[in-house]
Amino acid sequence: MVSEARFKKTEIGMLPYDWKVTNIKSVADKKQEHSFIDGDWIEAKYIENQGIRLIQTGNIGIGHFIDKESKKYISEKTFKELNCKEVKPGDILICRLASPIGRACIAPDLGTKAITAVDVVILKVDEKEYSREYINYYLNFGETLQRMESLSSGSTRQRISRTNLGNVLIAIPPLSEQRKIAAILSSVDEAIEKTEAIIEQTEKVKKGLMQQLLTKGIGHTKFKKTEIGEIPEEWEVKSISEVAKVVSGGTPSKQVYEYWENGTIPWATPTDITSNDNKYISTTQLMITESGLRNSSANLLPEGSVLMTSRATIGSRCINTVPMATNQGFKSFICDPDVLHNEYLYYLIDKIKDQFIALASGSTFLEISKSAVETFKIPVPPLEEQIEIAKMLSSLDEKLSVEKVKKESLQTIKKGLMQSLLTGRVRVKVDEDEVMSS
Repeated sequence: MVSEARFKKTEIGMLPYDWKVTNIKSVADKKQEHSFIDGDWIEAKYIENQGIRLIQTGNIGIGHFIDKESKKYISEKTFKELNCKEVKPGDILICRLASPIGRACIAPDLGTKAITAVDVVILKVDEKEYSREYINYYLNFGETLQRMESLSSGSTRQRISRTNLGNVLIAIPPLSEQRKIAAILSSVDEAIEKTEAIIEQTEKVKKGLMQQLLTKGIGHTKFKKTEIGEIPEEWEVKSISEVAKVVSGGTPSKQVYEYWENGTIPWATPTDITSNDNKYISTTQLMITESGLRNSSANLLPEGSVLMTSRATIGSRCINTVPMATNQGFKSFICDPDVLHNEYLYYLIDKIKDQFIALASGSTFLEISKSAVETFKIPVPPLEEQIEIAKMLSSLDEKLSVEKVKKESLQTIKKGLMQSLLTGRVRVKVDEDEVMSS
């Protein structure tokens, strides 16, 4: 890539002198029928389980197609009666609804005839002048999405009209440069997709391994029937209160300044747990003081406790690496180190949380009581086996963590590249033979 370019002032900012500005509808191939048109309004009575695929707004991701499990279809008869517009592989599909408004993707080959919903615009790009892939990237560029949002309206649900969408301005480099930019961004997308595939596969392996380890253990051949199902003969069944102390939380009065100002004790809310994509937690959004701790029902949990949300979202959990208090939306566990390994319990909670949810009650939001948690029966392997089970599952968590960091890094790289390449601040070097072929 090269960074030298002469710029000119345009309606959408400074652009390289040899770029042009046009609107979205102008990149449509006028020689094709329905080259820039809304999809079809399909009433529920026409929906069937097979036939012609109906692409919905939820299938339109930011730059990519999302092939959800729930699929809808219409019949060939309905297609003809309603004079539907067919979506062809390679068409760009632009969603006129949030979120975000204007997100777009290239229609894949779904192996069947397809149409799309009325809030999706079908754009067939004139490929003699424009790179379909470049246009797709530019439509999903942050600055473009902001322009689309500014032209949207609606009291209940924001949407952009096809007319306003068509008038949104986009920057167009020479065709050879469009292709080069798209190729660079595609290579990053491919790396992101490979990383996502590794994450998905690892999560499947982890799920299967958890099911195996938390019910059958490691290397057992003899099993026994118990009140919680079949478990290895060497395992025991115990109520949680027999192997851990269950601790509730509390909130110091927000009206008392000295309970919060310059607080030094981490104080967790459920949001701290649900937003933490990690097994461990060491920091919280809010801190309380010693005075706040003493003058409330909050309890200081020692390092290594398992913090579990017990209200609204039930069963999200983390292990604290520093002493920490929580609000009342928790039932936390201080494990007996001679009987229950905290990391084993951490993984077990993920398996049994649906049972916790089933025991919850409440009119405003579901909450599981302390007594229900304390009396809940769990399988308890020998401590050494618990530690080994946790190690095996932790190794997969570590792999997931590495891949997720890699994915975030690639997404940051892509964002930076889009900002540089789609504004012309960094120009790509195009070989002469590429210019000739374009």
